[in-house]
Amino acid sequence: MSDLLPEDVLVNIIGRLAPRYLAISRCVCKTWCTTIDAHNLLRMDLLPHSVSGLFINFNELSMSEFLSRPSKGPAISGKFDYLPSAGQVIDHCNGLILLHECVVNPATRQWALLPPRPSPNMPEHFCHGMYLVFDPTLSSHYEVFLIPQVSYNSNLDPAIEELEWPPSPCIVQVLSSRTKLWEERLFVREGEAAGNVADIRLDFQAVQENAVYWRGVLYVNYQSKFIMRISLSNDKYQVIKPPVDFEWFEFENESRLSKNLYLGKSEKGVYCALRYPSTVSFSIYILDESDGKTEWIMKPHYYLGSQGIDGPGPWTLQDINYNWDTQYEDSMEEKFEWDSDSDNVVENRSNGGYPCLPRIELLGFHPYKDVVFLSDTLRRGLAYHLDSSKIQDLGNLHPTYYGTEQGIQPFLLTAFPYTPWRGWFPEDT
Repeated sequence: MSDLLPEDVLVNIIGRLAPRYLAISRCVCKTWCTTIDAHNLLRMDLLPHSVSGLFINFNELSMSEFLSRPSKGPAISGKFDYLPSAGQVIDHCNGLILLHECVVNPATRQWALLPPRPSPNMPEHFCHGMYLVFDPTLSSHYEVFLIPQVSYNSNLDPAIEELEWPPSPCIVQVLSSRTKLWEERLFVREGEAAGNVADIRLDFQAVQENAVYWRGVLYVNYQSKFIMRISLSNDKYQVIKPPVDFEWFEFENESRLSKNLYLGKSEKGVYCALRYPSTVSFSIYILDESDGKTEWIMKPHYYLGSQGIDGPGPWTLQDINYNWDTQYEDSMEEKFEWDSDSDNVVENRSNGGYPCLPRIELLGFHPYKDVVFLSDTLRRGLAYHLDSSKIQDLGNLHPTYYGTEQGIQPFLLTAFPYTPWRGWFPEDT
């Protein structure tokens, strides 16, 4: 059909399909896939298109902080005082937030409790990571995945340490908002395992594990040791090695290796940001899965020195842990949309990547622009444009009095760029 019909006629025909069949049509052939993506036919109006803030988890703080920008429409609060219990954000996917006990839409203040999690069907010293999947272009329902992990323990049975990991089949507990039940799904591995249990055992100091959902596939960052690519359409998975070998990233006083790799999605698909410890440089890789291959394509090295910026910025930290009893509202008389191209551009005070302040942290990717969000010495939020190396100051992200309490080691755990979505909620359908 693509050979017989002009492109505009083909677009007119395919564009009349229902969202689910339109998504399926992407898999018919490369021409259809390219046509649908080039003309944004996949009901992209159902997906959020802007970043309204960043949920940031800090060590020892009980709730996630929310760094947000003033915007048109109702203000979005990161304070979940309308929930039975609050806590830190575990995951985010297309406008929905995953907490330990519920799924939340902060833009509409709708939420749903998770049913009790099943008892783990695995040996002692194994645990689960929780990840959220939600794609409003395909369904109004979300899913929560419990991915098995190897906990840190120095006294594992030697026979267990020799077992390959991840196992095949891999038993994954999945909750669907459609059934409100946890059910087992078996995912069969394609290709080799990442290693054995002894190789993959989690570091007790690990602080960063995140996942990306992209076009029917869940990519899980397994503590920077490997990426677990889980295809939800055929119940298969494969192990993808990280862009580089992390063994040589053993720097004094900085052993949290998982903080150095952040998995995300942006303009061109699945991205990986790698921060080099004790330097001010970082690299960006894009996952190329064309023609059946799996390869990380490296973009240039980027350098960023400490900016030394102070004062207010266009974004505001809601300071939830300090101001829990304060109702958040946009304090600006005239609301405005943050200009992601020109607002608060600052000079990049880079020293060429030589050892300097080791406190540049990765906060995530802008989902629709080649922009990475960074933290400068845990005090300023920055937006770094990958194509131009332009830097924009977002504002203060340091919680009030954070790090001044005795016995608290201040560092950033995880962060999630938040894309608001004001559509329906599964509980209402």
